[in-house]
Amino acid sequence: MMQVKKISLEQDDGAVFSPRPVSFDDFVWQTDVKIVLESAIKSALTRKKTLWHVLLAGQSWFWKTTLAQIIAGQLAASIKIITGYALNKPSDLISVLSSLESGDILFIDEIHRLKPNIEEVLYIAMEDFVIDMVMPEWGNVRVPLQPFSLVWATTRLENLSEPLKNRFVYKFHFMDYNNQEKISMLERYLSLYHIEYDRGLLDEIVLKVHSVPREIHNFCLKVRDFIISQQWHHDFLTLDRATWANFLEWLKIDDGWLTQIHRKYLEILSQSQSPVALKTLALRLGMNELSVEEDIESLLLKLGKIEKTSRGRVLIA
Repeated sequence: MMQVKKISLEQDDGAVFSPRPVSFDDFVWQTDVKIVLESAIKSALTRKKTLWHVLLAGQSWFWKTTLAQIIAGQLAASIKIITGYALNKPSDLISVLSSLESGDILFIDEIHRLKPNIEEVLYIAMEDFVIDMVMPEWGNVRVPLQPFSLVWATTRLENLSEPLKNRFVYKFHFMDYNNQEKISMLERYLSLYHIEYDRGLLDEIVLKVHSVPREIHNFCLKVRDFIISQQWHHDFLTLDRATWANFLEWLKIDDGWLTQIHRKYLEILSQSQSPVALKTLALRLGMNELSVEEDIESLLLKLGKIEKTSRGRVLIA
């Protein structure tokens, strides 16, 4: 029997909550990370000092930026957000650091894109809240900074230098979201978009979604659009078993978020009697090699569908 909460389609999408979690109460995933961060924040507030610098590593779209914003909210601090590739020279970073107020959070995404000469400016800034500047007529000048907290994110932890990693007191690696965590995200978004759903379907739906929060959100948007197109004359949106079956036929996805391009990739391997080179796969799929590795193979490797060998890619039986 369906357990539903009826919500009129006339309600504003933002009336319940925003798509992104805005507090630790909303962020009910990555529990091990959250528990440690909550204690660190409580300590900083008690000591009336800045939070020790934090490094967040993990896949793209895993809510690292969202977590940085939650940290700022818990500290009642302002946050400035910048990407690593936007910092092209030391003076760019010095300008950003000099603009920070006491207690501010500086969030730098894709930290692995920083150049070595920019990293060097950060070392002393992170430890002593100063920057050393070379003046043509005055020699070296040490300029004090306001105390700040650095929160950095990266999808390539292995590309960071050891001296840089060692300057972070708190280092976290985001783990894949398990099925229960994905179900909680589905519940959040289905409710957000006013979709009545059969709770018995959740165990089936979770098998079809990616483990990436943003993709789960996008998935629910597709569900909503499909239901609206089919039930436009109804007062409420309803996801029952018949509608779910029709949706799967419409979207054509398999368990594990395997789409048509994934199936084509696997078909190419299945038709070959020997390992297939990445270049060959890219040509057959009409994609560049980097896109094949990042957008297709990453998921297939995670699902245990393929293996990379020195001779090429092969299917795992």
